[in-house]
Amino acid sequence: MIQGTIGASFFFTVSGGGYLVANGEISLGDLTAFTLYQGLMIWPMLAIAWLFNIIERGRAAWTRIDALMQEQPDIVGGDTPLPDTMQPLTLAIEQFKWQPDDSFALKDIHVILPPGAMLGIAGPVGSGKSTLLQLLLHLTKLEKSDIRYGDVSIANADLSSWRQRFAVVTQTPFLFSRSIAENIALGRPDATQTEIEHAAHLACIDEDIRQLPQGYQTAVGEKGITLSGGQKQRISIARALLVGAECLILDDALSAVDGDTEHRILQNLQQHQQTRTTIVIAHRLSALESADEIVVLSHGQIRERGQHRQLIQQPGWYQEMHQYQQLEAALDADEEPRND
Repeated sequence: MIQGTIGASFFFTVSGGGYLVANGEISLGDLTAFTLYQGLMIWPMLAIAWLFNIIERGRAAWTRIDALMQEQPDIVGGDTPLPDTMQPLTLAIEQFKWQPDDSFALKDIHVILPPGAMLGIAGPVGSGKSTLLQLLLHLTKLEKSDIRYGDVSIANADLSSWRQRFAVVTQTPFLFSRSIAENIALGRPDATQTEIEHAAHLACIDEDIRQLPQGYQTAVGEKGITLSGGQKQRISIARALLVGAECLILDDALSAVDGDTEHRILQNLQQHQQTRTTIVIAHRLSALESADEIVVLSHGQIRERGQHRQLIQQPGWYQEMHQYQQLEAALDADEEPRND
């Protein structure tokens, strides 16, 4: 409309002014001056139009932002502070449903994890492992059940303090388009280079980093595109270790590394286990061999529990999966010389 109005005004000025000049009512100079003055008014008219447009867009954006800021979180923590010393973690989940009409996502989950212990969680897809993790991190409201850190219930604990006790490494970690050192120090920007390298050493990624052109200052690209899946997972493990949280959760975080590297990482974690409680969720059972206790979930319930050497001797899902993975590893080992 604005552009059309400007074009129409020039058309009427030239046509009407030309008629007046032809009749001798105004001079050609007067028409030229008027046209130039009219051209000088175009920019202020556009500026005023853009101003109104920006104001309206801003008002609409503010309405959306204000509605978002007025939203209240569904998960609200309490005021009880957590004790400074390490405490046992107690899971007493009687039942949990995502929706009232749904079937049970978790039921009869009772686990006590002493300080410094390692808990392994296994089970088929859809058994409830991810649901258990969300409840543990208080990402979902828990009813008719309780999770305790020492004597403090998750419902009464300060939400920020509760989540700061956990460091989680997922199967698909996210890296920023920054240097490797900055990605490792994401949770502790004030960490020294020595602390960053120590965390990388525990995660068995230090040697790989030093082979890169710029070492720890190498930029990894958007989402870590320049790194392999195993390297990204190990950098994320180093990031979690550097934070120094009391409970480290590995959610299938070793799936992209080879067996030897996996063994070395778990060995390093065991050496520092006295100051850290570890929860390992894994599909590859070799990652659970060192766990103090392993629980096998199926359809939201604990079907098997015990240590690795006990479960591989008992008929059940764990034994079958262990035999299958052993056979798969043996076949892969036989195929390697042929490929060479």
